[in-house]
Amino acid sequence: MFGYVRPRRDLLAPEDLEAYRAAYCGLCRALGKQYGFAARFLVNYDMTFLYLLRASAAPAAQSARCWCPAKLCGRKDCTLDPEGFGAAAACTVILTVEKLRDNVRDEGFFRGLPYRFLTLLYRRAYCRAARRLPDFAALTVRQLHALHALEAAKSPSIDAVADAFAQIVAGCAGDLKDPALRRPTEQLLYQTGRFLYLADALDDLRGDCQQDAYNPLRYRFSVSDGALTQGDLDYLTQLTDSSVNLAGAALALLPMRAHEALLENVIYLGLPSVFAAVKAGKFQSRDRIQWNKNAKRENEDKETDR
Repeated sequence: MFGYVRPRRDLLAPEDLEAYRAAYCGLCRALGKQYGFAARFLVNYDMTFLYLLRASAAPAAQSARCWCPAKLCGRKDCTLDPEGFGAAAACTVILTVEKLRDNVRDEGFFRGLPYRFLTLLYRRAYCRAARRLPDFAALTVRQLHALHALEAAKSPSIDAVADAFAQIVAGCAGDLKDPALRRPTEQLLYQTGRFLYLADALDDLRGDCQQDAYNPLRYRFSVSDGALTQGDLDYLTQLTDSSVNLAGAALALLPMRAHEALLENVIYLGLPSVFAAVKAGKFQSRDRIQWNKNAKRENEDKETDR
């Protein structure tokens, strides 16, 4: 369920694109320093957004050229903000390991073996992250149990299942001390979590139908050959648009000092573009691959310029 929260890079100013890439690399570096080298593989776009959102109330952190294990012969710009990355890194580890545990439950013994191995691999990292954010770890477990109960009952309520997941995402801001910052951040993350769940449900609909797996869209709408009717798809689009608009309203309440244009790009341009790609059935097979290709090309061009 990672990878849906990203900016429209073609509509970003060059300095905002540099800031985003540096934050992504900074989160990767923080994961490695705080939770071991293997944790670097957990870095993702969604948690990069979380860091930028949480860091928006402070002046932008400094960047430096840091060693990149994916580019052994060179370095990349990297945001240096150890304290700021702490919560985002901990949330990344907790959410990923809980997702692995969820896969173990869903896939059975043999198909779940790879997930069992990865769960063991990240066990120490998870314990360390849970000690840093105990309330968030407990919230995640509690809400996942509620989500599993709804799934077992084959609930047709989109609101109920999306709310169970969105509460987890909102919890990523639960440790913020300032209410003026915490409350709008929680609301923004809650709406982003709803968007995430609905986008992922639509993205997985065809596969879930083929595997007879739970998907709330199967029980709420009329599904034919793993696809929704146009009317149902339009209604689902209205739900995601509503979440985007409410997330934008919460963003406007934040006392931002940094990353304002970048965060607005993610909310108002990135999320709708992602959902449009999901509706077209192109997000998994094309958009994600194209993102990686473009990122690699830009890195090569940047190194050449230097």
